[in-house]
Amino acid sequence: MNKPIYGLGERLLNAGLLTKEQLNKGLEIQKQSGGLLGDILIKEGYLSSFDLSRFLQTNRLSQLGERLVEKNMITGSQLNQALAYQRQSGGRLGDICIELGFITQSQLDQVLTQNPKEKGMLGDTLLEKKLITKEQLDSALTMQKRSGGRLGEILVFMGYISEDTLYRELATQAELGRIGDNISLTGLKSLPYQLARKHHAMVVGERNHRFIVAVESKLSSEALSELQTYLKKPVEQVLISGSENHKYWETLYSQNQMHDSVFELYDEQPENSAIVTFTSSQLAAFLILGLSLLVFLITDWRGTLFYINIFFQILYALMTFSKLFIVMKGERKNTQMKYSAQELASIDERDLPVYTLLIPVFKEKEVVGRLIENIQAFDYPKYKLDVRILLEEVDTETIEAVNAMELPPYFTPVIVPKSQPQTKPKACNYGLLQAKGEYVVIYDAEDRPEPDQLKKACLAFKELPDEYVCIQAKLNYFNSNFNALTKLFTQEYSMWFELLLVGIMQMDIPIPLGGTSNHFKMSFLKEVGGWDPFNVTEDADLGIRLYKFRYKTAILDSRTWEEANSNIRNWIRQRSRWIKGYMQTWLVHMRHPASFYKTVGFRGFLGYQAMILGTPLLPLVNPVFWFLMVLWYLTEASWIQGLFPGFLYYIACLQLFAANFAFIYMNLTGMYHVIKDCAMKGKQPFSYGLIKYSLLTPLYWILMSIASYKALAQLIVKPFYWEKTVHGLTGDEHAEAAAGKELS
Repeated sequence: MNKPIYGLGERLLNAGLLTKEQLNKGLEIQKQSGGLLGDILIKEGYLSSFDLSRFLQTNRLSQLGERLVEKNMITGSQLNQALAYQRQSGGRLGDICIELGFITQSQLDQVLTQNPKEKGMLGDTLLEKKLITKEQLDSALTMQKRSGGRLGEILVFMGYISEDTLYRELATQAELGRIGDNISLTGLKSLPYQLARKHHAMVVGERNHRFIVAVESKLSSEALSELQTYLKKPVEQVLISGSENHKYWETLYSQNQMHDSVFELYDEQPENSAIVTFTSSQLAAFLILGLSLLVFLITDWRGTLFYINIFFQILYALMTFSKLFIVMKGERKNTQMKYSAQELASIDERDLPVYTLLIPVFKEKEVVGRLIENIQAFDYPKYKLDVRILLEEVDTETIEAVNAMELPPYFTPVIVPKSQPQTKPKACNYGLLQAKGEYVVIYDAEDRPEPDQLKKACLAFKELPDEYVCIQAKLNYFNSNFNALTKLFTQEYSMWFELLLVGIMQMDIPIPLGGTSNHFKMSFLKEVGGWDPFNVTEDADLGIRLYKFRYKTAILDSRTWEEANSNIRNWIRQRSRWIKGYMQTWLVHMRHPASFYKTVGFRGFLGYQAMILGTPLLPLVNPVFWFLMVLWYLTEASWIQGLFPGFLYYIACLQLFAANFAFIYMNLTGMYHVIKDCAMKGKQPFSYGLIKYSLLTPLYWILMSIASYKALAQLIVKPFYWEKTVHGLTGDEHAEAAAGKELS
């Protein structure tokens, strides 16, 4: 709780001009009869008018209002009137006194130029005003010396002062006014969105001869001139705190921000936007291909099916063994960014930048509390965190749950206005617009990142060349043993993040990023237009655009623990959305194949097909071959035998066994790598018994094929629909047990 502002009586007492008894007597008279304390003290003979005048002129903490009264330029009643006006409408006291007709500009200039007050350090000023204690100041300075940052933000973070008190003092130091308590933006002329965004300024009031403009920090003369040129009136700046800025900015510019979050990528890079699922040229190509196949089937259906079979056998083999080769590349040592405890301990926290955490939350009120605990567990200076909880306007239950919590000062709930499409990337774009960090990371609400992940990411960015703009942390599941589905899901994730993505990084081909725990340079996201709100697998798409811009990604040896889907229907909803997004991504970047090939080169083009086309295509093709195999054993139909003459039969058989072995081997190896790595780090959330479940991989493909056909149908009828994944199915008891085992 903040102490009262250090008043005139206390300053006189501290200067030795009053005794405690005299001050108490004067305050008692003021309480009973009203009036100004200085006049009362003179009338009672405790203080001479000369001593009071000299004190007000020389004391660094003297207020402008006190000096105006002392010089008989305004009365006590006028001062109270001006102060009430200032509290309501904001602004500088001197300008308000002029506005109210109490003084002239020349009188104000006379007071300000006579005995100008020396500006003190913020900490000293707060201490002199008894807003903080010496112990609190020392504690804050110790933290500042250790971790850097601004003293005021540290004092607010430590709870020693309020944000309002801090900004009142900062405004005084900067010779600015403060925003008022009763601001009405109705009917005001506002700055154009781009101009306001450029200077972080907004109009919050208008008086007879000037506009009141709220700013985060004092504007440069050039910026001030640009605003005054547009407004065609003088501008008075008032300082606004972070929470106030968020509140009024949302009121003025939420629609502009919503437009940017939805359409900025399309407006600036229409060729990279999935707002159009199929272009006219793609539709024409698919139509021509379909008609051609129909003609060939009518004229020679056996021959046509034979050549289709050959095509898919070759394609299947290429994609299967391409993935196997990539996984084997990922097994090599020293392919991830790894940092020891000693390297982390040697970090000078003063050099750590502000880090933005974007956390989209939708209908997840049950996990919000756990989310806040996970973020608070980070080994990172908390006042250097800019945590933005992205809440959908329609999700009133989660909004109410968040509002009911006492959030730390570095948390900002951001309400994303209702609009279509209602997707995670749109929410992330909206949260990004006012983000403060040099780096930004995405976490899902149920994520449990390792506490040192942000520091490791900072070390990686510092060590890597400038073209590395993304650091992907590894994902895995804390509830792997919950049921058979979570075990299979853990197998897949272990292979994907431990080996496949690492191998892709080694081969320098387009990398489909994970949907969470990817750390970006803020400058990169703003350069490429953020995420595509129309793509339901925005992470994979952004990874492709990253590659097209000639930037690179590194894999960080740090894990984020998630909750694996333990319900089959819920799993299919999630997986169908992922696969649909891969389909969208492939269609977007293959609109102009020749141009895309020229941009990414042969290796990039081949890797793109293997990862982005192969991921949805193989599960779509599998059921066809399964059906043919079962039908052959049941009927021994001659036409099926005709599709697999001698040489092709043996190739298909080899591929059946070799491809099965390849995918089982990849999952087995990925799971083994995770278990071994965790064991070497003294943490073991997994059992070696999980490895045997890789033998069930073919059963997992059945679910993937179901999800793939659902994704294909949705791609046609509702491409932007975001199927919600329900979290919290495991239960807190199981999650706590898994977390405890990990840390043991």
